[in-house]
Amino acid sequence: MRRLLYGISLMLAGLAQAADPASAREAAAAPAATSSPAASTPAKPLDLRLGDIRRYITPEDYRALMGAPAMEANTVIVQADAPLLPAKSSQPIPGGIMAPFWALAHPTQAWRLLVPDLKRPPDGPTEDKVPPPVFRWGP
Repeated sequence: MRRLLYGISLMLAGLAQAADPASAREAAAAPAATSSPAASTPAKPLDLRLGDIRRYITPEDYRALMGAPAMEANTVIVQADAPLLPAKSSQPIPGGIMAPFWALAHPTQAWRLLVPDLKRPPDGPTEDKVPPPVFRWGP
């Protein structure tokens, strides 16, 4: 069966090529036929020079960079103005009887029901249930 399908696919490919032989000849001869002067000249190399840096930064920043030590001149400081929005995984999830309903409403976050929520305050008192042993020097 596999040989039959392979033979049919080769026959169809040959028929498709035979049906349009002129376009195949034109495509093969197209690069040789375009001998215009613009195509024969090499492309201009890519210019990656920055130029005058004073066009891109303020004069105060330029003077500060020129007077800064070499270590400070290579330092980049990024300041973010916008506060970060809370992520969905940091928002609290309901517990108890509401947990399965919340999981049905948020199926992509349902995995959070199976892991402990470290940001949730503990229920009840936080003191130890078992008192620490009393230290004694002897019996």
